[in-house]
Amino acid sequence: MGTRMRRMVVAFIAMLPVPFAGSFASPASATGEQVPASQRALDASLPIGHVGRWLTDASGRVVLLHGVNLVSKTDGQTPRSQGFGAADAAFLAANGFDVVRLGLTAGSIMPQPGVIDADYLDSFARTVETLTDHGLLVLVDLHQDGWGPTLGSDGFPGWMTLTHGATNTHTGFPLYYVTNPAIQAAFDSFWHNAPGPGGVRLQMRVAAMFAALARRVGSNPGVLGYDLINEPFPGSTWQPCASAVGCASLEHRELDPYYARVSAAIRAHDPSHLVFGEPFVLFNFGVAGTHIDRPGTRSTGGMSWHLYTTDPALDPNVINYAEQWSTATGGALINTEFGATTDVSAIDRQVGELDNALMPWIWWSFDGLMVKDLASPPTGVNLDTPVVDALVRPHPVVVAGTPTALHYDVPTATLTFGYSTHKPGGGSYSCHAVTSLQVPSRSYPAGYHVVVTGGVVTSEPGSPHLTVVADPRASIVSVVIGPGGTTRPRTPVEC
Repeated sequence: MGTRMRRMVVAFIAMLPVPFAGSFASPASATGEQVPASQRALDASLPIGHVGRWLTDASGRVVLLHGVNLVSKTDGQTPRSQGFGAADAAFLAANGFDVVRLGLTAGSIMPQPGVIDADYLDSFARTVETLTDHGLLVLVDLHQDGWGPTLGSDGFPGWMTLTHGATNTHTGFPLYYVTNPAIQAAFDSFWHNAPGPGGVRLQMRVAAMFAALARRVGSNPGVLGYDLINEPFPGSTWQPCASAVGCASLEHRELDPYYARVSAAIRAHDPSHLVFGEPFVLFNFGVAGTHIDRPGTRSTGGMSWHLYTTDPALDPNVINYAEQWSTATGGALINTEFGATTDVSAIDRQVGELDNALMPWIWWSFDGLMVKDLASPPTGVNLDTPVVDALVRPHPVVVAGTPTALHYDVPTATLTFGYSTHKPGGGSYSCHAVTSLQVPSRSYPAGYHVVVTGGVVTSEPGSPHLTVVADPRASIVSVVIGPGGTTRPRTPVEC
């Protein structure tokens, strides 16, 4: 280990928060790379917040996102060490993606009790900076599947694995959750916040991990927020969560206290970025909703949720349950996993379902399914071209209003989008506030034309960043984009 071991440092939580504000339009670059504005993914005022279910930028415009997952599941491995770099970030920005859910494991950031691996954290943070330099938002994700490598797939290290002698059946994914007593026992210990090595409780170790992450990346305005744990499992008492009744009492007993502890650790260093809790993994199947509390503070909390049903007919259930949760709590919503397939028809269906529901989404996954090898450039045979073509589509990103309808017709490559000019939650925008849509050239290689009702196009013909300004007296704006032709910009109506 040599230098790597010498650079490991003990995590200290008590640090002063760093205030920040920024915009992707700024020429400043965290890595020193100057990326032209025309090649950047997103032009929004930062940081990102929310009003109810809607993500919003600092000027109050609604933010709708299309993104991809990039998760290094092997302990000690980072995207940068796997080969992910500026060329990959540029590819994502050029193809209309706005956000990356960047995952890491507990075993990577804290391989020994109480010790943060500084080299690992530096490498991870460099990837955050590479992405944000290209105008991509980053959602930091603490990832696990099947608890950890000693029992399941990835996640928590052996020193955090307290099973009290429960049998490890070595069952494979995905049945290991419901058939492996050792995995269930490890989660029981975690939710009970049992003391681990040195008598320090397990959740306090995770709080220290997030404190270190917030210290390192929390001053970057391009950070969307923190996903506090991937697909948590309830443990040995999971059965009610698989029923139509759900398991509200278990969620309040296990998930809510954990989210509160970890959110507090983040807030000690990063007062502004969003924190997202996830429901138990069984939510993904569409059988029952969730009753978790909104994590963090009332103004900066949301739910990260996944869409993995066994029957496509259940997909609307999951979306509806997410919307019901936001209505009940006032929390923000973002879908952070769906897909995990190369079936283009399934991708088209699910992207359509999420877009029609006006839901920000992050597809699983960039590595392995979109790009075959991170060590090679995202070009030619290294791309799964049909998958990329299915995912890349025009969409609104920053909306000076409240979205009301969104639909992309795949056969005709026609996008129809409508929005109210009023702010979500009430109020009005300043005159000539800009709505921006991503229009990747991959979607319209021969150019595109636009028809706007209630406003005007203000961007140059063929721009990958289509901008629209509403007429001062318009209450509803409609935007229709189709292949071919051009649309010249017009001067907005005077206020």
